[in-house]
Amino acid sequence: AFDLNVSSYGTILWKIVQAGAFATGLLILATQMDLFVEFGGNLIQPGESAEADIRILTAFVEGLNDVVFEAIAILSWRLYRASVTR
Repeated sequence: AFDLNVSSYGTILWKIVQAGAFATGLLILATQMDLFVEFGGNLIQPGESAEADIRILTAFVEGLNDVVFEAIAILSWRLYRASVTR
């Protein structure tokens, strides 16, 4: 499933960045769809209401936490696996 025969740590990091960018895009798309459904099919903007502002901020913080902590976990695991298989 994984090609561990890579030439350098730079290649590993680049593959992690590519996968992370794709996963982050999917997370943003899913969050937008969730907000759209939650507010009854209306597109919301910051400043429309206090409820919308709190929900947008909550979604932003949850997404940021997901991206940062998953990046740390995946990066640590891939670099560990690369060091073991060399």
